[in-house]
Amino acid sequence: MTATEILRREDGLATARPGGLPPRSANAPASGKTRADVVFEAIDEAILNGDIAPGSKLTEEQLAAHFGISRGPLREAINRLEGRRLIERIPHAGVRVVALSDTDLAEIYAMREVLEGLACRLAALHMSEAEIGTLQAIVRKQHDAADHLPPAAVGIGHGWDLHWQIVQGTRNARLTRTICDELYYRLRIYRNRQRGVATRVPRAVEEHVAIVDAIARRQADQAEMLMRWHIQAAYEHLRADPSPPAPD
Repeated sequence: MTATEILRREDGLATARPGGLPPRSANAPASGKTRADVVFEAIDEAILNGDIAPGSKLTEEQLAAHFGISRGPLREAINRLEGRRLIERIPHAGVRVVALSDTDLAEIYAMREVLEGLACRLAALHMSEAEIGTLQAIVRKQHDAADHLPPAAVGIGHGWDLHWQIVQGTRNARLTRTICDELYYRLRIYRNRQRGVATRVPRAVEEHVAIVDAIARRQADQAEMLMRWHIQAAYEHLRADPSPPAPD
């Protein structure tokens, strides 16, 4: 089964069920947050957690009715989601959650292999001891989660996301923007769905441990090589496994 068969939605334009949207109203935003902020965060979370599937169609009418919000703040939220490349506009039909094709995935993983390998090299050279301690704490938690919790519990969110933390330690703003702003959010839609692939989780966690160990030892060449192998292994598992893509 190809990645397209794994990831596609019927017609590529399936409309999100109302149940896919979070049961949240924008009428009473939290202190300091606008209605646009509340709606943006709610839809962002629903997409990244998989509650709204890739390829799902969202209409302004549906979203306005669900959140009880006017078109102005709603369009502001949609523009921000589009800026994160989580949704795309469909002429005369509203917006759709981004879905990645086989070619998209191949290109993104090829970029990740090079860029995240470089990120590991720079992290080994520039990360502070405190930042490395954060990486070590993450892999300890991931190891415990892989042994004692469902695979879906491993790696969710920035605090647990080793890849995100490594990129933050590169001291390279352009590299950070390229990975986190241009690649991270689109791919995270699939990465969070990948956590349920139990056969990949233990190996992925062990690869994380080796990467962090190389960074802690300031072995820049080794850290870069291990991350590149890690991304390659994730992509090969994605291609070989007919279930949703493998954890990375």
